[in-house]
Amino acid sequence: MAFVATHDGALEWIDANPGADPAGGSFILLHGIQGTASAWSDVANRLTDKLGTKRSVIVPNLRGRGASLAPDLPAAYGLDEFSDDLRAIVQMAPKPVTLVGWSMGVLVSLAYLARYGELGLDGLVLASGTSHVGDEAVWFHSDTLTGLAAEARERAERLALASYASPSAVAGAWASVRAADLRPVLPNISLPTLVLHGDLDDQCPLEHSRRIASAIPGAALEIWPGSGHNLMADDPQRLVDTILRFYAAVQADIFT
Repeated sequence: MAFVATHDGALEWIDANPGADPAGGSFILLHGIQGTASAWSDVANRLTDKLGTKRSVIVPNLRGRGASLAPDLPAAYGLDEFSDDLRAIVQMAPKPVTLVGWSMGVLVSLAYLARYGELGLDGLVLASGTSHVGDEAVWFHSDTLTGLAAEARERAERLALASYASPSAVAGAWASVRAADLRPVLPNISLPTLVLHGDLDDQCPLEHSRRIASAIPGAALEIWPGSGHNLMADDPQRLVDTILRFYAAVQADIFT
């Protein structure tokens, strides 16, 4: 593990492919609202095995997770703060960068694009996500820290998360996510974009990914029959193969 400085403190990140050639660029894998870098462990290891020395695989722990900075106030865990965290990782990472966001990682990716643009990026993979939760993508119901903590524990077990964020981090993130509407960002995205979603996702309806894919020019939508919200746990090898197929198409300039 290593750390990168932000204006709020140190952010932990894991280089899953330390022998990679920096000239090859990198994948940055973003976890969800209560997940940590460990949610990507299996996928990151398999990516590294397939890539050899071709490309870096970077997995950050956003604030409130692992050894990253962990403010006490829930207000410190908004999408703006997470996008600032992501900026520090992107600036440090070998370029170009493919952002791979899962669940809240989709919202963080979109918030990043709204604030900082596409410079240094070569593609987006957006999995099991939304650009606006509305009344359909309800991840938590409680309005209290105690209630959210209990829901978070149950949800982590259901989604097969090995570790998860602090209650303050979850509460702050959920408040920000509920208030966010990143739909206006979508038509302005010019990066090659692949949208993935399981048809049995009970956390974020499939229709949300359909809307994302239809709003981003040239985006492709891939629906996984029989998969739920956590594609990394459902079929890690398929996810790895999908990411690499997307990357190869982008490199060959044949992605459609």
